[in-house]
Amino acid sequence: RAALVPPRRVADALCQGSLGATGSSHCRSPPSDPLLRPYFPSRHGPRHHHRHVRDCQPVKYGNITYEAWPSDNRTGGPVATTRTFVSYIPPEGKDRKAVYGHFTFVRNPLRTVSVLEPGGAGGCQAYRRAPVEETAKLGKCLVAQNGGYFDMGTGECLGNVVSDGKLVRNSGGLQNAQFGIRKDGTMVFGYLSEEDVLDQTNPFVQLVSGVVWLLRDGEVYISQSQMAECDEIQTTGTFDKFINVISARTAVGHDNQGQLVLVHVDGQTESRGVNLWEMAEFLKRQGIINAVNLDGGGSATLVLNGTLASYPSEHCPFDSMWRCPRSISTIVCIHEPTCEPADCSSHGDCVQGECHCTGDFWRGPGCDILDCGPSNCSLHGVCTDAGCLCDAGWIGTNCSEECPMGWYGPNCQKPCACEHTCPCNRQTGSCNTTYELAIQDQLNKEMLLTWIFLLSDRKTWISMTSVLALLLVISAMGNISLFLKARSERHHESGDYLYHPLREMNGEV
Repeated sequence: RAALVPPRRVADALCQGSLGATGSSHCRSPPSDPLLRPYFPSRHGPRHHHRHVRDCQPVKYGNITYEAWPSDNRTGGPVATTRTFVSYIPPEGKDRKAVYGHFTFVRNPLRTVSVLEPGGAGGCQAYRRAPVEETAKLGKCLVAQNGGYFDMGTGECLGNVVSDGKLVRNSGGLQNAQFGIRKDGTMVFGYLSEEDVLDQTNPFVQLVSGVVWLLRDGEVYISQSQMAECDEIQTTGTFDKFINVISARTAVGHDNQGQLVLVHVDGQTESRGVNLWEMAEFLKRQGIINAVNLDGGGSATLVLNGTLASYPSEHCPFDSMWRCPRSISTIVCIHEPTCEPADCSSHGDCVQGECHCTGDFWRGPGCDILDCGPSNCSLHGVCTDAGCLCDAGWIGTNCSEECPMGWYGPNCQKPCACEHTCPCNRQTGSCNTTYELAIQDQLNKEMLLTWIFLLSDRKTWISMTSVLALLLVISAMGNISLFLKARSERHHESGDYLYHPLREMNGEV
């Protein structure tokens, strides 16, 4: 239709905002790229409840208004691979046109993808806008692409925003297509209720709002998105034009391997690029399963390794000869893998997404588990970052050894003070203690060992042997003297015996 309008009337219409211009107090020439707004001039998103989306979707999806897909979790190799394409869209026919842009395939998105606020943390609250390059530099992004929508007048972030586990903005249930990553790595595409967004059972760690669900389970889903995301007054107005106009586009999706896929198509609103129908068909041919459309038009920006890789559609303010990227809102950032937690619980170093624990006793993926070995300090101590801290009465690296006899207390450093050098309680030092039979055997063995030690000295052994020999000789001499004396007494008594023959006594023999 614009081609049929005289140039002056087009300029007047742009000044009045009928094509999405910002409506400044003076207008000398049309902007280089008419603003691509899905809901202009109303607020962002439809006013109806989530139930409307659920009731209007095809019956085969039941009550589920989104698709969930497990993300790739491979480690090693490149974090992301970006490829440049120049393709004809549609592939055949006289109306085909050359379209160029980029695909970025991302491994392990749970650890490598973040939704970042403009200009760093707090950007949405401050209504800040920043070029993608600036935010990407702050976030150390290897690849960065513009993300969610924003208010061109105030800079307000629109829709839901969750950045690295922090809920930055809650849209209050506005039904726009969403992309998010949950804590367990599941990628989510589709329409979410406010309860879904705020659910803490498996919370979102990244979340950003787009407009129009391009592909659902490998099929184009634009017609259903029109029903889900349009207010009644916009069905044939701004929203319809937003879908059908050719422009620069960006999208986020995934393939059948669970890799996250960022898609960027260069263009300029109403001049070059693709409409959303063409975008969806193109992504489907590339094997994308689910995909959500993100902010496009003059906001479409791709930064690779800190360098602008896309062709901006807006003229630079200092010279219309050059094109400059727009200051935008949130971005989708691809970075080196992060650890969970990022500081490895202050007990390790994060290396390519894995915590390398420091010290000898910190274990676990987050270096937050103290482990002093399978014995667990033999249940006689506490595991600390310096090793086993043994209870009183126990020593050893695993607290498996009791204090030696005669010592007690922490580290067995206190000597017993019992009478007659009796041992004491190893924990308290108390002398009023009864030892078990095994301990008594140990005492007897220690006494025997003491004697053996004494005898092990040669001089001591000779002295002891001499004493024992002398005692043995004295004992033998005493025994011999007693024996001779007893024999002499018996011989002397035998000389006094007399023989008396038998005689009759009282008539009897």
